[in-house]
Amino acid sequence: MRLVRVGESYEERREQRLWAALVGLIGLGIAGIALVVCDAGGGLCHPTLLRLAVGLAAIVIALWLGRPVTRLLRRVRRGRRGERLVADLLGGLGDDYWLVNDVTLGLARGAIDHVLIGPCGVVVIETKRLAGQIRCWGHNWSVNGSRRADISQHVNSAACAIRYFLSERHPELAASVLRWVESIVVFTHPLCHVEASDAPATVVRYSQLYQVVVELSRKHRLAPTTASQLAQTLATSQRPRAAAVEGGAVTSAS
Repeated sequence: MRLVRVGESYEERREQRLWAALVGLIGLGIAGIALVVCDAGGGLCHPTLLRLAVGLAAIVIALWLGRPVTRLLRRVRRGRRGERLVADLLGGLGDDYWLVNDVTLGLARGAIDHVLIGPCGVVVIETKRLAGQIRCWGHNWSVNGSRRADISQHVNSAACAIRYFLSERHPELAASVLRWVESIVVFTHPLCHVEASDAPATVVRYSQLYQVVVELSRKHRLAPTTASQLAQTLATSQRPRAAAVEGGAVTSAS
C-alpha cells in the first residue's frame, strides 16, 4: 500500500496546542501559588490583599480550565492512536492501494481521517476509539446505554465531499467510478462490542476492517491507473501543506 501523508496531521497540531495550553495553565497555577505563599515581609513581595486575590484567581482559573483541557487532550491522543492502528493495518494491502491521511476539504467539516483508493474504489474511513457496548439503529447511537449523536454523520458528509471534489476534477468518472463513495466507521478500542442495524455507513470493529476492504475490492475492481490518478489529485489539492508518499513514486507539494 502507498501511504500518502498530507503535511502535519490535524490531530497532531491539535495535540500540540493542547499540550501548550496545559503547560500554560500549570505555569499559571504555579505563579498563583507563589503569589499566595510569598511572605518575605515588606517590599514588593508583601502578601497584600490584592496580591492574594490575584494569586487565588490564578489558581482557580488553572484548576477550572485544567480538567477540560486534560480530558480533551486524552481524547485526542486516543484518536491519534486509533488512526495509527488503521494505517498500520491497511499497510498490508498491495501497492495498487493508496491511503491518503488527514484530508481537509472546504466541503467537509473538520479533517477526514483516511481516504483509501484502490481496487476497493474510493473509501472514506473514520476512526473512533470508544470502549464498551456500542449500538447503532439507523441514525440512533448509544455507547454503554447512553444516547450519542449520530457517529456516522461526519464520515457520510466527508464521503459526499470527496465524491463532489473528485467528480468536479474528473467529470469523466462521475457516472462510473465516482458514482458511489463508500463510508466506514471503524472502532479501534480492543474492549468494544459493536452492534449495528440499518446503519447509514459500514460500521465495523478494527479486526473486521481488512476483510471489508477485501470484499469491496471484489465488488469495485478499480483499475490501478485510475486509483493512482485520483490519489494524486486528492493529495496535491491539500495546499499549502506538502504531501509525501511512502512506498510509491508520487510526491506532491504546494
